[in-house]
Amino acid sequence: MRRAIAVAFVAIAIVAVDVACNPFAPDQSVTLDVSKIDAPTTVANTIPITVVLTVTTGGCTSFDHIEVNRDLSGAHMTVWGRDAAKGRTGVACPANIVLEPHSYQFDPPFANSFTIQVDRGRLAPLQAIVQVR
Repeated sequence: MRRAIAVAFVAIAIVAVDVACNPFAPDQSVTLDVSKIDAPTTVANTIPITVVLTVTTGGCTSFDHIEVNRDLSGAHMTVWGRDAAKGRTGVACPANIVLEPHSYQFDPPFANSFTIQVDRGRLAPLQAIVQVR
């Protein structure tokens, strides 16, 4: 009896690990659209810059993270999400659009002008320029 329980437990554990870590599962990462960028027009050189991105999700897409490449004069941002229908057939997604605000803070130092560019996939990037005094 103990052996049967142990074998069943090991089988369940193997199936659970296989489902959670399937290397053959489709990559569901997508670049999400950003409809708006809110940034201050002017800041003092010792004050952090807080940017709010309005990210479009909904249907089968969800927010995952913001990737940022930055230097003294600016930053390039890409918003990543997951599309639960990508690479799958027979998935029904709701027809809803959700606008989610996500903020990001840039800490000093900055150059005299700090340009923030947001990648939007196939659409033209959004841009904001913050003057640093």
